[in-house]
Amino acid sequence: MTLDTFRRRPILLVVGIALLGALLSIVVQLLGDSGSDSWTTDRVADRVLAEVTGGCPPAAAEPQTAVAVRNSPVRAQMENKSGDTCALISGTPIKFPPEFKAPSTRQMVRDVDGNEVSVRPLDKAGDLLMVSIAEPAHERSGWWWLPAALICFLAATSTGAAVLLVGPRADVPASERGEETMRREHVEHTESARPVELPALTTSGVSGLTVDRGRSGRYDVYAATQVGLSHAKDGNTREDAYAIGGDPDRGWVYLAVADGLGSAANSHAAAQRATRACLTLLHRNASSLDRIGYPSTWEPLAAEITANVAAQLDAGSVDGLAAELDYRSPHRAGDNKRTSIPACTLAFAALGPVSADGYPLAWATVGDCDLLLVDLNSGATKWLTQHATKRGMISNVTPSLPRDADRVITGFTFVPSNLMVVLASDGMADAIRLVPEQFATLLPQVAGPRPAEHVFGQLVGFDLPGLHDDRTIVAAWPTRGRGPARERR
Repeated sequence: MTLDTFRRRPILLVVGIALLGALLSIVVQLLGDSGSDSWTTDRVADRVLAEVTGGCPPAAAEPQTAVAVRNSPVRAQMENKSGDTCALISGTPIKFPPEFKAPSTRQMVRDVDGNEVSVRPLDKAGDLLMVSIAEPAHERSGWWWLPAALICFLAATSTGAAVLLVGPRADVPASERGEETMRREHVEHTESARPVELPALTTSGVSGLTVDRGRSGRYDVYAATQVGLSHAKDGNTREDAYAIGGDPDRGWVYLAVADGLGSAANSHAAAQRATRACLTLLHRNASSLDRIGYPSTWEPLAAEITANVAAQLDAGSVDGLAAELDYRSPHRAGDNKRTSIPACTLAFAALGPVSADGYPLAWATVGDCDLLLVDLNSGATKWLTQHATKRGMISNVTPSLPRDADRVITGFTFVPSNLMVVLASDGMADAIRLVPEQFATLLPQVAGPRPAEHVFGQLVGFDLPGLHDDRTIVAAWPTRGRGPARERR
């Protein structure tokens, strides 16, 4: 629990401090009531006549131990019945009835004024008595705790208001805050959004930020993409794209992520066309997917889908889609984008029917888009693909379509139902690798409450040093309960 937790929920701070303060005030009062007799000397009288005593206490006796009144003793010169003057002692004049006899053991008696007195003999001091007036216990009203509680509540309210007024440091750039930025922009626990049926095909378009979600059969599917600073600063469009779709009758869901290469014109349209074609081909081969049981049966199908996607990325088709999207890459004099054919990297996956043991996962990639599995209970991540993290300038030295259709990497595995499948463009995968502990917390959280689109969209809103590329994430998992998958650390 951090300072940001109290800033977002000041009532936690108010209640916590109020309860702690009230508890401490009660403990202090109870300890005060259980204290022993006090033998102080804050008042002085001239003389005390101990009319029933004879002799003086020995010189070695402490004067304060001879006669005293609890919490309000006096110092006085004592004179016994023989007229002898004793040393200074502490106490007050105490008179007993004529019939009083000194006890041999400690007893509670009453003096002539009706005060309850504790009387005990003093060893080796003749018949001088040690006496102290016992104070009656304080009677508390039913609301004795209220003043302390009110004071504590007011103090807690003031402290909570002070915490609210303490904002993040404005003098530290967001890029230097690193993990602090990620922590502040974490996914909040929210009420579950109503289920939305996932269509057969949903695409990301070309807006700066796009978020989609839907349920297909026994799967929840979310997708989010956002333009990076490297493109936004020049007013260029996002070159990442995704496509998601469901086949609830067969129990499959299909996911695709593509990243257009900035070295070619209209690569944003190439990424759009690649993801759309990929989803169409997965739907078309649904009957073949039903028969997949081993990697050897998935590899040729994945290679066929990849080759068909590459065939649809000719310059004419891509330029036509760019015109349809109403955005074309700007050309400048000497810009080599004029002659470079559109290209993109691609990752796609098919998640099969869910059973008690889990579900089948078939996937393929060309280039540096990544796939990983996230444990919804522990947050542990397992990367199915491995690419180096890139910072600063964006590198385009990576296999891509349509040129490298033969360099497809495939995989097939059976996944336990507590694992989430994540597809990520390189800009998103770099962030997950840079702050893995943050995403290990955030990704399982979104799988529990089924958040609204804008909540999932916070995952791509990070501000981390050196990561300025477009970022896209697509996640799918077997539908879980309404509560969070695991408690926040």
